[in-house]
Amino acid sequence: MVQSASLAPKMTREDKKSQRAERILSHARAMIAKDGFEALKIRELAERAQLTVPTIYNLIGGKGQILNRIIEALVQRLHEVQSRSDFSSIEAGFEQQITQFADLFAQDEDFYRAAFVAGDRSGLFEQQSDHGIFAQSLKQPVQACKAAQAGGLLRGNISAEQLGRQVYDSYRLARQDWANGYFDLDGFRNQALTGVFITLAADATPEFRGRLLQRISNLAGR
Repeated sequence: MVQSASLAPKMTREDKKSQRAERILSHARAMIAKDGFEALKIRELAERAQLTVPTIYNLIGGKGQILNRIIEALVQRLHEVQSRSDFSSIEAGFEQQITQFADLFAQDEDFYRAAFVAGDRSGLFEQQSDHGIFAQSLKQPVQACKAAQAGGLLRGNISAEQLGRQVYDSYRLARQDWANGYFDLDGFRNQALTGVFITLAADATPEFRGRLLQRISNLAGR
């Protein structure tokens, strides 16, 4: 039986506010993807979203708050990729994860480039806080290195914290170079993985080091 229009669920005030906020963010993402964060103007955004400037400020805020919301969604997607990674084999785990990051970025390269550049410039990826985006992202590589030490793959001459930091920096710096247009996603994947494997090889046991060197050689031959 078809439900009449009068009996259809009505949108609440909060539902309407959420819908308008998502419309704002959708247009903001499109503007950043096309022309970069500097091109995001609140008045133009209001025109595109068919809302008033005060409505945008009331629902979300200014450019800084809009960027925060966009970066929050970006970080959530990155953490979802991290949570799916299987580190039962540490080198395969990092290879899987970085490949999945590249696949994610490929879905909308312009947006991800712009979001990362804007996030870096605004200080959202600062490294001083114990609870910021950087600190949260660092936890998994450190834990993976601890597990590799416990499993006898890493000798423990270098602390898991130092190794994990260098592993994450290998990904982060490759991501920055890609976001700034220095190479494509294949370049991002190769540079990130090469850095990760070289870092792990610095503390690897002989058999594990041989496996890592083979992967580095394979990447060089791609």
